[in-house]
Formats: sequence, structure tokens, C-alpha cells
Amino acid sequence: MFRTRTSSLLIYTVLTASVVFLAAAISAAQTKYEPTDTYQVSYYSNALITGAPDGTVHIVNPGTAVTKLNLDGKPLNGNLCAQIYVLNNDEQEVECCGCTLTPDSERTISIDRNLLGNPINAGIVTHDGVIKVVSELAPGKGYCQPETEGVKPTAGLRAWTTHIQTASDTYVETEEEFGAAPLSDNELFWLQNQCSAIYTSGSGHGKCTCGYGD
Repeated sequence: MFRTRTSSLLIYTVLTASVVFLAAAISAAQTKYEPTDTYQVSYYSNALITGAPDGTVHIVNPGTAVTKLNLDGKPLNGNLCAQIYVLNNDEQEVECCGCTLTPDSERTISIDRNLLGNPINAGIVTHDGVIKVVSELAPGKGYCQPETEGVKPTAGLRAWTTHIQTASDTYVETEEEFGAAPLSDNELFWLQNQCSAIYTSGSGHGKCTCGYGD
């Protein structure tokens, strides 16, 4: 009887530990990139409507990724990519692009012109949708590549956007900061994979542009 209880307790302990380990592993895989300012999301509203004002996205590199300075105190690194993914309200990615931001710089991006002005398919663009920004370390050479799978995010970027709200017979413009969210491996792969398909088959369509600044 004593052996049975000991054996049962041992099996229970092992099973419990296995379940806890598996749950922790799944959780880690689902929310691997959780530092603030790694993955930010917001929405656009009333875009591409005649008579409605254009919405704007502002992205800032606060310089927190800088690790090296020259003798004059100027950054030698810390450039970040704002990998931007624009989705319609039917969850389809319509445009994507990568924008370089040097330390302490800002980019101003038009939603109508820069983020929705060159969709992969004009027929699927909706007046409301989602804007996602993944912060990544900029490559030493070349340009930001939002379509490249396997690139790991680096925290740092901050973003704000204006929303065009309907008010009676007119429009009201509001502004808010993008919301930080945990980023899973699957979500990152999906965003990069869809962007890769756009870049491969779009013949130039589906590539958004970075506005001005920096």
C-alpha cells in the first residue's frame, strides 16, 4: 500500500511538472517579444473618403537602442526599422513597407497617400482597418525589409496616430498613442509572410511609403 501511494505521488508530480513546463513553453512561444515598443497596433478610420481629412501616423526613434557613441557623443548605431503592415477590416494585408529611423528622429506618414495609396488590390481596401508596427534593428547595409522572415524585433520605436471620427454631418480628428501588444512567433511570421507575397507578386503594388522626416 505504501509503495502504491509513493508511486502514484511520483507519477502525479512528474505529470504536473510536465504540464507546467509545456504551458510555460507554449506561453513563451506565443509571446516571445513582449518588451514595450516592440509591437504596436492601432486602427485607421474613414480613410479615402471624399471630404474627410487625411489621417496621420507619427513614428519616433527615442534613441534607446543606441549602444555606441563617437568621441563627440554622437550615436554610431541605434538605427531602427519601422516595419509597417496595413490590414483592411477583413484581416487582409493590403500594404507593407519598412521605414528607417535614426536615433532621435521622427517620421510623419499619411494614411491615405502613404499607407493606402498603393494597395495590392484596390478592390479590397476598406475605409477602416488596422495598422501594425514592428520595431526592428536596421541592417548595417541595405534597407529595411518587412518581408524578410526570421528577422527578430528590437524594442524602441514609439508611434502616434490621428483618427478621423464621424460626428453628425462632419468629421472630427482625434489623436492617440499606438497600443503596445505582445507579439507571438506566429503573428510575426504571418505578417512577414503576407508581406513577402505582396512584394513577390504585386509588381510594385502593395508597397507603402514612408512619408517624410528622419
